[in-house]
Amino acid sequence: WFAVALEFVIVVAGVVIGFQITEWRGHQARLAQTASLTERLRDDMNAEAWRVAANRAYLRDVVVAGRTALEAMRDDRVADEILVINAFRASQYYWNGLNRATYDELVATGTIDLVDDAALRTAAVEYFSSPEDALITRIPDTTPYRDRFRQIAPAALHRQLVTDCGEDRMISTGEFEGLTDFLSFPCAIDGFEAEIAALATALRNDPGLAELLNWRIIEADQQFVGNYWFAVILNRGTNAPPPDAEPAP
Repeated sequence: WFAVALEFVIVVAGVVIGFQITEWRGHQARLAQTASLTERLRDDMNAEAWRVAANRAYLRDVVVAGRTALEAMRDDRVADEILVINAFRASQYYWNGLNRATYDELVATGTIDLVDDAALRTAAVEYFSSPEDALITRIPDTTPYRDRFRQIAPAALHRQLVTDCGEDRMISTGEFEGLTDFLSFPCAIDGFEAEIAALATALRNDPGLAELLNWRIIEADQQFVGNYWFAVILNRGTNAPPPDAEPAP
């Protein structure tokens, strides 16, 4: 009987140890999954924080360029090149897609609770639950002002404006410091003096263009202000710098 009892104890101990090993392995797997999902969501949220900051920086610069162009249209003492460059910049828009793949996966698989950073998880749910059209923070690629400017501008000059005075393409995703002059960096157009003078005259003399530009400024300014709250939400769950509430005067 002793041998039977000993064998029974050994079998039971083996089963218990096996369960413990399985449970330990499962716990380790959950820890690894938690760390992976949390890091992936954090990466997406940081990318979103930069994307929204980039859109707001672009909107800010569009507003400033529009105001500068509007003043130059009404004052022919302002250099033609200043008018043309700022009128062009006021017609521009910036867009890039959402970074929501990890969040959508977490919702679809019911694993959102595995994200062990409460602030990150709460911010992600609040942010990505917003309507996608609002989250994209896109300046429409077609507006009456943009269309009218392109109808007036010579094609070759417009191409040069895009090359020399469009957004700074050297800025990398995640580089918040570079957004301070995303579209407002100094630029000059060489070799188009006659075309610039003719375009400046056309811009100043075009009936209704000032009203279209004013509409464009209001539109961009409203998007800048409206998107402030998305930036605030993202700031709660990331290490992004706090957003500006108002565009530069």
